[in-house]
Amino acid sequence: MELNQPSPKEIFNNNQAMFKCIVTGQDQNVVNQIQITWQINGSTVTNNIPTTQMRSSRVSTMTLTLTEWYKVNNVGCSATKDDMTLASQELTIRKGDGSEPKVTVHILPDEDIIDEVTLVCLVSNPEQQDYYIAWSEHIGKNTPIYTDGINFPPEKTEKGYSVASIYTTTKDKWNNFTMFSCHVWPGRGEKPIQSKDVSKAMSNSIECKK
Repeated sequence: MELNQPSPKEIFNNNQAMFKCIVTGQDQNVVNQIQITWQINGSTVTNNIPTTQMRSSRVSTMTLTLTEWYKVNNVGCSATKDDMTLASQELTIRKGDGSEPKVTVHILPDEDIIDEVTLVCLVSNPEQQDYYIAWSEHIGKNTPIYTDGINFPPEKTEKGYSVASIYTTTKDKWNNFTMFSCHVWPGRGEKPIQSKDVSKAMSNSIECKK
């Protein structure tokens, strides 16, 4: 059983948080009979939440508006069959103390770039809290479209916690001076989004300090 964090892309593009609960099993007949239920802050969600059937798995997707999401402290899902709970998972939303993070974007030196360019967005804070990181790329004043990078769990550091997100693009886009942006959405929802831009014309590391 797997309960996934909301996709940052959905948060930025559609202003909603989508949670996916995935139940997988070898016996398709058993998987088909499983019922998935959701809990928010310990209370069962009674809304009609869509469930889809995939090969050897059953997927339930719960969508929350940002207003609903900001009120959530923990989300859980359970898989039941014949009134018996087979598995359950829970996510705790770490909202922290509301302090602003430091955001840096790092790239490799030009001499180390061959076919692809890898960008690393590092979000650091003395207090542990959830951050939802998405990327965008655009030229000029075109409206950016947000996309997910590869996001890693928080790591404990000497000065607090850090979260990293990796985004890979082509060398051609990099050489054409496309602007790449790392966008950081705090889990509390009270602070504004922080964004850091990087392009070939800019420095190797850009820091955001407010």
